[in-house]
Amino acid sequence: MMGSKVCTNGDEYDAFLRRSRRLISWGRGELKKIKRGFWKRQRKTAASDARYADGGRRHE
Repeated sequence: MMGSKVCTNGDEYDAFLRRSRRLISWGRGELKKIKRGFWKRQRKTAASDARYADGGRRHE
């Protein structure tokens, strides 16, 4: 999951780069909102990958 860090838009890219965070003045709570959406999408992708890695069967 950590190796597949792909930002979908420029805001996410800027939110994760320290240099951009210093240059751009972000609104209150805006960085948190962007990062929360990014990591939510990452967790969702990882869960679906784990679910279908074994052919969709449940472990009991």
